[in-house]
Amino acid sequence: MLAVVLLAGCGGSGPSEGATARPSTPTPTPGPTSVSDRCKVPVDGGELVEIADPGGSVMTGATLGEGPVVAVYLHQTTPVGFCGWTAYAAWAAERGVRAVLVDLCGWGRSRCTGGLAIDPAAQVRLVVDWARSRGATRVTLVGASLGGVTALAVGQQSGADALVDLSGPFSYPGLDTAAVAAPRTTLPLLLAVAPGDTDVQPAELKAAFESAPAKVKKFVSTPRDHGWGMLNDGTDADPDWTPLADTVLAWTKGDYTGA
Repeated sequence: MLAVVLLAGCGGSGPSEGATARPSTPTPTPGPTSVSDRCKVPVDGGELVEIADPGGSVMTGATLGEGPVVAVYLHQTTPVGFCGWTAYAAWAAERGVRAVLVDLCGWGRSRCTGGLAIDPAAQVRLVVDWARSRGATRVTLVGASLGGVTALAVGQQSGADALVDLSGPFSYPGLDTAAVAAPRTTLPLLLAVAPGDTDVQPAELKAAFESAPAKVKKFVSTPRDHGWGMLNDGTDADPDWTPLADTVLAWTKGDYTGA
């Protein structure tokens, strides 16, 4: 009787007298099968990937384009993970830069446990090594906001060839501040921030940038916006790429003209 009452309370009917109840099997929910399907951004092709570490963690991501020149895109604070990078990454891929987009641990669809979950340096190194194992001869970390501060904080030891930090805040929990990270950065460094973006402490970022010993570095003061928003004055469906978008593209290719 108790089982029948409980079932009735859930909106169903109990089994007929004398019948044997069968356990229900949940209907699997299909996951996305393409980059466009996952991110709802109109891009052609691409592949959803999983980047696993020996401890059982899985960082989910995607690739777009082909070739040995690779940009690893690190996302902003957003529940959808890498998706905000998709339109720009597709545009850059059409211009010769293969994209590796990734969900950092705790974001998007990544499934991280143990040490990897709390170690941003290990997360980024895992992705860079994965790109190298798949033919990358040049890897640039391109980070926006959270991704930017991550790129600056751990990029020097990641195995990357160059760094791009778009509005990475001066400080972020669990990561070295820009004042600590910049003085040890010898990799080519591009840092862009809008002076009005006061939440990220632009003046302090500029001072930290000046302390970097990198022989090649460039500071860009943008008119407005934050993170990946500084690259596109339009929409994902109808983009209007800014001059900074071209600068980031050149940087990923190793073209430091004007730096």
